[in-house]
Amino acid sequence: MIVRPAEPHEYAQIHDLLKQAFRHSELESTMIRVSTEQDPNFRKEDLRVVEAAGRIVSMMLIIRRPLRIGTAIVNGAIVGPVATHPDHRNRGYCSAVMRDAVQYMKAQGFAMAILWGISWLYPHYGYSPAMAKTEIVLKPDQGSSVARGEYKFRPFDETDLQQMTHIYHNNTSTKTCSEVRSPEMWEWKPGGSKVRLDVLSDRRKGVMGYVVTGTDWGRPCAHEIGVLNEEACGAILSYLLGMMRQMGLKEFYCLAHPDQGFSRFAFWHGGEMRIQSGGGAGMAQVLNLASLLTGMVKEFERRLRCSEFHRSQNTLGISSDGESASLEISRGRVSIATGKYDTRFQLAIPLADLNPLITGYKSIQELAKNTGVKVRGGKKALRLTEVLFPTGFPSGGFLPTTWE
Repeated sequence: MIVRPAEPHEYAQIHDLLKQAFRHSELESTMIRVSTEQDPNFRKEDLRVVEAAGRIVSMMLIIRRPLRIGTAIVNGAIVGPVATHPDHRNRGYCSAVMRDAVQYMKAQGFAMAILWGISWLYPHYGYSPAMAKTEIVLKPDQGSSVARGEYKFRPFDETDLQQMTHIYHNNTSTKTCSEVRSPEMWEWKPGGSKVRLDVLSDRRKGVMGYVVTGTDWGRPCAHEIGVLNEEACGAILSYLLGMMRQMGLKEFYCLAHPDQGFSRFAFWHGGEMRIQSGGGAGMAQVLNLASLLTGMVKEFERRLRCSEFHRSQNTLGISSDGESASLEISRGRVSIATGKYDTRFQLAIPLADLNPLITGYKSIQELAKNTGVKVRGGKKALRLTEVLFPTGFPSGGFLPTTWE
């Protein structure tokens, strides 16, 4: 067994492997094709494979994307797809490529990686449930039209990219785990015939919003919605209600973040918000603790600004699975020191618990009950950690328009 980067002449063999592993889906092959042929961030080493007896038997892809932690942007990666040929399963090949990829990403300086996958499998490789799947569910009896003004929906084109990307980043500017996108056609153009991307424009031909429709595990849904203002929310809600009534659906699903403008608008107009509970399949792994914390300095200062710690001087030491760093707080300013120090406030936390703490998926109050999580400094240390790592609804890594 050899674990190594794939060579370009082996991509056809990888596509065949994916066809065998995912018999009813073209999504995984599309991800490989778009990444290797169009993504300027892709490096040959980002496609990892296992070779056995001269054949590619297992593979995984690392997709380079800056990721948000609150308002901070860190060096991130999205993992997927991961697959082993059906004829070569249960021989440790998937485990080998996953462990190899973690070491590769650490060496590349990635701060964090995220993925959507089997909740019992990926914790073996350092990942933890750390992202929520949220959706707004629309009903056919949700009332009459809520649209105001003169707008129209049309297929998007290349001239819309700058405005659409601006709307996307405005909607995700504080959304933890969301990926940073560029205004390039390869990143927005749907990769398959089952997905439709429509733009909402006003009389001046300005982009007011957009909506990506398709299916999610066979359910008709909106993969992504972007809105500039409340008027765009009303127009898109009316558009989707009309679509679901025309299709005769009892429910229509919008994969939307709870804090996004459309979600709030749809909720107050009769929509139902659902948040996936339990383990979930959205996972994250901190790969370089000091690098991650350094990238979050300005976000830490923002979080401290409205707290009782804004004018104080404190140091919080964090240690996790052999890595240590300290957050040094001085009158609202934060700096990061590497290495282990004997500070008044200490947080010793296993990686499995650090991952959901960083993303805000779980609170320190909840995690402190777990074996292996130790907080030194009493209630004040717990409160400082709570301010630095607040809870929320982290979610990201979908890239639906490119992949579907």
